[in-house]
Amino acid sequence: MADMMSKVVAGAISLLILVVIFYLGPGLGEEISRALPVNATGDFAGATTGADVWTSGVAIVTVVVIIIFISLAINALYGLKKE
Repeated sequence: MADMMSKVVAGAISLLILVVIFYLGPGLGEEISRALPVNATGDFAGATTGADVWTSGVAIVTVVVIIIFISLAINALYGLKKE
């Protein structure tokens, strides 16, 4: 039972860290994009920003994290069934 609680605590801490990273990511990407101004008529005028890349890539990471937590919950329930 203590092993399962340590897994739950580790999962909660990991989720908290991911939320902080997901919260700060778009802001950091936007700051990096604005660090070097791009002319409106230049070659990179229509390029995607760092925040755009972050928000498009974070969707797949969110799905992966949800799948991991669901599998941990199923594993925990299966462990309870064995006892």
